[in-house]
Amino acid sequence: MNLVEAFRTDRRWMTAALLFAVAVIFLNLGSDGMYAAQEGRTAIITRNMLLSRNFLDMDAADGILYEKPIGHYWLCAPFAWIFRLDAPEPISVAAEWALRLPSALSALLAVALAAALAARIYGARAAAVTMIVLSSMPTFNNLARLAHIDMPLAAAHTAAMYFLYTGYFEELRCNRRIYGFYAALGWGMVLKGPLVVLLAGLTVLGMMLWSRRWKMVWELRPLSGGFLFLLIALPWYVVETLRTDGAFFDEFIVNQNLRRFTGIGSTYRDGERMPLWYYFPKLLAGALPWSFAAVAAAVLRFRALIRLKFRPATVFLLMWLLTGFLFFSLSALKRGDYLLPVYPALAILTARAVETGCRSLPRLDRRWIRGFAAFAALLVLGLVLVRCGVAARFGELIVEEKIRAISQADGRNIVIYSSYANRFFPAVLLAAALLSAAIFFGCRQAERGRYFTVLGSCSALIFAALLAYNCVLQPGTDGMKTVKPFVRQAQALIPPGGEVEYASGYNTELIFFLNRRYERNPKRPLRFVMASPKHAAKLRKKAPEAWRELFRTPEGHHYPIVMLERLPEDGGSRGR
Repeated sequence: MNLVEAFRTDRRWMTAALLFAVAVIFLNLGSDGMYAAQEGRTAIITRNMLLSRNFLDMDAADGILYEKPIGHYWLCAPFAWIFRLDAPEPISVAAEWALRLPSALSALLAVALAAALAARIYGARAAAVTMIVLSSMPTFNNLARLAHIDMPLAAAHTAAMYFLYTGYFEELRCNRRIYGFYAALGWGMVLKGPLVVLLAGLTVLGMMLWSRRWKMVWELRPLSGGFLFLLIALPWYVVETLRTDGAFFDEFIVNQNLRRFTGIGSTYRDGERMPLWYYFPKLLAGALPWSFAAVAAAVLRFRALIRLKFRPATVFLLMWLLTGFLFFSLSALKRGDYLLPVYPALAILTARAVETGCRSLPRLDRRWIRGFAAFAALLVLGLVLVRCGVAARFGELIVEEKIRAISQADGRNIVIYSSYANRFFPAVLLAAALLSAAIFFGCRQAERGRYFTVLGSCSALIFAALLAYNCVLQPGTDGMKTVKPFVRQAQALIPPGGEVEYASGYNTELIFFLNRRYERNPKRPLRFVMASPKHAAKLRKKAPEAWRELFRTPEGHHYPIVMLERLPEDGGSRGR
């Protein structure tokens, strides 16, 4: 069954699921500010491409040269041109929409491809649930709404796996769709290098070992397919390596890939090797609340899972998930967003478990009331901790590095969100009451065996939560993350063509929106200096008569920055 047939078979669920995915990905996509570092870097490079009309250079002054291949910037360039990111004052244009649309469209493509694969393997209802599950997983939804390379890469990998299955594994016989597999790998190579090839290769290797079909290597048409792959990927790599005298190869292939994976010689995060179990909690949290269903299904089918006693199509999805998870877990350097390419496989398997459970689970026992009472008690406790300031203090301890198991960025988010919740505590209480009522209603429906009604109610609840976050909570807290208000103040003082020194930090959002010439280590003193609060305090303590603080970001800002003015040596005052 293909995707069109799935819509014809189960029109109501498929239409609702598609509208669900589109809404949670696109609504308020242009939320103010590009405070994620990679968003600012993408903006700088894309603007420089438009200004220079050179679409081979990834120019970001004082940034890491040759950090990534060029594919993502090519995707962003047309939207950047439409939204005029090369305007003299880019703070006045819809830069957020311009740079995030490629990720959002890639996410929608990944959702559609995952649903198409689910339809071919499990049917229309599983395809609809797949769209809901994948688009609402927090990690997937977050990266769908950011100008990062990860979502276009995940879409390319999902396309490769779709064509690998339909081009070979569906019937264990090659057809023309297999060339879609090699084409998707080629594009993935232009997006982020050899990662997509390694992940696909591990899936094929896993299937070969499971099936003991050793001739699979030649049945996949490696010669003609490999030629197509090289035709797409190789030209740019050759050109880039030659035009940079090998610097791109050394930085991207050796430093960004080999050293980060092995940890040998890597300076990223001081060469820190992260624990093998790092991705277990990351995946569970990144797939909430659907990870509860996935874990329950894994426990119920544990023996079959250990022995891989499933039909080949399910084993294919499991190989996609497990080999990718293992590969990333073995890497010395780990980040939660690296795991994104395995989320579509997890979503399909979870959707299948949910859909099967809705058809076969027995009615819920009346003892669910005890569980609901425990949930209500925990919810009340959480509200009390937020209201009393305990949650905010916990976040502050993380920021102060007194709790090192959690990143400082997460600590700042805890402080910001708990403070915001306290500002609007009556609305938070109302939301908690509605959540409790919805869960109570779902449990009553499960008691009557109406599990598809429960699924619909849960989906509506998740939909409401995502819309509340994307359209209310995120915009409400953006002021404590974005530096755009700071930029507006700075632009009033630094005329176009003026210069500024960055004495510490490298805030890409600030660099992009301010759009003034800048230097990190200028040979001559510059009048205006941007510095972190700690660095600014050191400068003023060392020579208090040499500096005047003009303004800074609000207290508790996620990315604190101070603007200093260097005073004349005679101690006189400059006009502003």
